[in-house]
Amino acid sequence: MVIRVHPSMTVLYETYQVTPEELKGLTGTAATRLYRYVADLELTVCGPVYWFYYGTNGRAGGRYTLEVALPVQGRIPTALLPFFKKVPSFRCLSARYEGGPEGLAAHYREMADHATEKELKMNGIYAEAFLHIDPEATEALQVEVMVGLS
Repeated sequence: MVIRVHPSMTVLYETYQVTPEELKGLTGTAATRLYRYVADLELTVCGPVYWFYYGTNGRAGGRYTLEVALPVQGRIPTALLPFFKKVPSFRCLSARYEGGPEGLAAHYREMADHATEKELKMNGIYAEAFLHIDPEATEALQVEVMVGLS
């Protein structure tokens, strides 16, 4: 685990109000839509798909905001600006996770425990950058997990 500052980036994004149980339905479909928009607009993809979580406490049943974002560069049509934004740089605790999706919750707990032990103040923002996804080999998932710090 390392503390780092993630650089700012311009993203094409979609926002959802979800519960943890509803996330599975967005896997793949949200990113596919974003990639189609990028291709239609002839933009350049500048990084992996990100999932930003706001207002989650990790407990089942609670609703929170999920932004699925794809970093891009290029000429963005003015009429489409509401679907793009600049994500500012942010300080975070970062660690790579490799394994099946069922292990992500434990990975987050380890990161939260580490933050508490090191007296780091978490700001309630969590992000995942999906480095490798294989629907036929879910145990091969590779994600950079970021826990926002104040």
